This record gives sequence, C-alpha cells and structure tokens, in this order.
Amino acid sequence: MTVEKEKNEDTLTVRIQGSVDANTSDSLRSEIIDELDDVSTVNFDMKEMDYISSAGLRVVLEVYQTLEEKDGKIILENVRDELKDIFELTGFTGFMEMKD
Repeated sequence: MTVEKEKNEDTLTVRIQGSVDANTSDSLRSEIIDELDDVSTVNFDMKEMDYISSAGLRVVLEVYQTLEEKDGKIILENVRDELKDIFELTGFTGFMEMKD
C-alpha cells in the first residue's frame, strides 16, 4: 500500500494505492489520524486502491467518527465497482458521500 496526502486549507486528500488490509491498516491510520486536527473534510481517492478489508473499513470509520464530532465529512472518490459493493453492503454509503 502507498499513501499520498495533500492538504488544502481544511481539506485533506488521501490517495491510496494497493490493498488496505490487516497488514497495512495501521500504517494508513498513522498516516491520517494526526492530520485530522485542522481539517473538516477528508477525500479518500480510491482510484488505485484494489482491496479493503474490515481492518481498513475500521480506519475509514474512525476517521469519519473523528470528523463527525466537529461536523466534518468524508468523501469517497473514484471508488472501483468491486469496492463500491463493499461500502454499500456495510452501510457506509448511508453516511458517507461517494463521488466518481
């Protein structure tokens, strides 16, 4: 997994390449969690992400909960069809915005 981050004012864009699973989710969490203090929106660009496990979903959920406390939001962008199914089945699309 490779993570690229870009901060623009109160928005953090996180580009993820590869798989987010039990082996990589802690790394993703540590890349993002300390950056949330001064952002209200996190855009996860998943164009190059090919897999997410329950461990990865927990990281996304933790980011969502942190932002929700300060009326922030998560946007899931460029989500591949096979990953869309996972986000829909787990109910994440009910409280997170998804864009193409």
